[in-house]
Amino acid sequence: MKSIAFTLSFFLLLSTASAQSVKALFDAEKLVFYGLDFSKAKFALPDAKPNEIKDRYFEEWHQGVMTDNARFNKESAFQKLSVYGDPFVAKKRNAAVNVADLVAKDDNPLSAKDIESVIAEYKDGVKKEGFGAVLIVESFNKKKEEGIAHVVLFDIATRKVLLDKRMVGKPGGGGLTNFWLRSIQNIFERMTATEFSIWKKEALGK
Repeated sequence: MKSIAFTLSFFLLLSTASAQSVKALFDAEKLVFYGLDFSKAKFALPDAKPNEIKDRYFEEWHQGVMTDNARFNKESAFQKLSVYGDPFVAKKRNAAVNVADLVAKDDNPLSAKDIESVIAEYKDGVKKEGFGAVLIVESFNKKKEEGIAHVVLFDIATRKVLLDKRMVGKPGGGGLTNFWLRSIQNIFERMTATEFSIWKKEALGK
């Protein structure tokens, strides 16, 4: 009986600590943004070869989101006063992707464990504490005309995932770089307009 009571108390403490961390995330005025992580991404893009996707477009997409705050307004999307950009962790991970793994053969949704395994590797960022955000890209599919990414927020010190939201963006525009950046821009616009406020309400229960 004591063992059961101890176990229940232990899980109650964990649940309380997790709720406090999520509240602290939404209350925080600052955030670190790591950009686009393509380490788990799959592509169905007949107009680009896999090695071209990795060697050229990974960097163009990643840097586009990091540097263009007019199209990708981080402060508005994440409701923070200040967002610090750290592009180097995702850039290093993107460079290590195996080209042979990039081609999508079928739909392959990322699981919670997939997301956790990615965030567990975010050890080498400039900031060692606080809260981080990254978009873990799941797929870009030309036929379906959709780009899918997980908006992930986490505790930098513990690398614990606090929020994981799978979002679908519609691409558009000229050139492969801008065409797929438009899908990410669509995600940012929806976060700014409604989605982030909804996530906050869901997480905090109010």
